[in-house]
Amino acid sequence: FEITLPAGEAALVWYQLRGAGIKPCGLGARDTLRLEAGMNLYGQDMDEATTPFEAGLGWTVALAPPDRAFIGREALERQSRDGVSRHMVGLLMEDKGVLRHGQKVLTARGEGEILSGTFSPTLAKSVALARIPVGTTEGLQVDIRGRHVPVQVVKFPFVREGKIMV
Repeated sequence: FEITLPAGEAALVWYQLRGAGIKPCGLGARDTLRLEAGMNLYGQDMDEATTPFEAGLGWTVALAPPDRAFIGREALERQSRDGVSRHMVGLLMEDKGVLRHGQKVLTARGEGEILSGTFSPTLAKSVALARIPVGTTEGLQVDIRGRHVPVQVVKFPFVREGKIMV
């Protein structure tokens, strides 16, 4: 659970939860769980410069009814009609190592970038969300400190309700 409350009440609630036996977890645990679930983190996997179609969130865009006005509608209609040049994909690495934010993804159509990556305890492999050029799913490699490591594109979520999906 994530709890939002006024800052002045945070310490009291923290001690009450701890006193009730609730164990805290850190951001690493949150990131691992949300990444296994294929969930975007704002500021990491998407931001003001990323459209829902580029972030794998096209399902959240409601273009009906056609006369419904909102900021960015023209751009989203164009992307819905024409597609995007880059999109988010799931990556799975069989080799040893850990995929991390900022690593370059090498494709036949140019470079992409890992947005979020970690070792998945559920899969016992490294997974990542990456934004890559559309039309490249074969022969991808990630540059890990100068070593080009093969990765495969997989559909996310990687894990759903405790079950491995890849």
